[in-house]
Amino acid sequence: MNSEDDFIAEIMRLSEGLDDLSYYDFLGLQPGCDYVAVRDGFYSRAQRYHPDQFVHRGGESLKAAVYEVFKRMTEAYNVLLDPELRVLYDDARKRGEARLSEVARARRSTTEERQVSNTFARIYLRSAKKKLARGMIVPAWIDAKLALSLESAPPLQRLLADIESQPGAPVGDGRGS
Repeated sequence: MNSEDDFIAEIMRLSEGLDDLSYYDFLGLQPGCDYVAVRDGFYSRAQRYHPDQFVHRGGESLKAAVYEVFKRMTEAYNVLLDPELRVLYDDARKRGEARLSEVARARRSTTEERQVSNTFARIYLRSAKKKLARGMIVPAWIDAKLALSLESAPPLQRLLADIESQPGAPVGDGRGS
């Protein structure tokens, strides 16, 4: 077989495994990998399997297979990159489920989260808000500062100001006066 045949065989294997393969399989990852590996795995596969690559290649069945595989890769990326969804998914895998349920995946972003474009900054935003709600001021402050190091979105700035207004919160660079 040549490389084109191997490539088509891989697409068909993934397409046939839509009901059985894990999100990790779709992104070529090992369970327990870090978020950078998830991002890199998705982007390398997205370039290789993007449906636009197949506009003038193959027949309709190949195009349909590529589209379904790409959708599942995108779903895998969204679940594995979100810490809360990833925990839910890993629990579902232990029960023998290849996918996270649609209901679990449907968790919607808040208005604030939608104003933050960087995925990792959104993760820190969620984490900081949860820690603040539990009275964990310094850890919340650290997460807010990390989020702001990635993006200077207004919701992140407001969150940091809210945290810094709390008694015992670090201010500025956190080293005191």
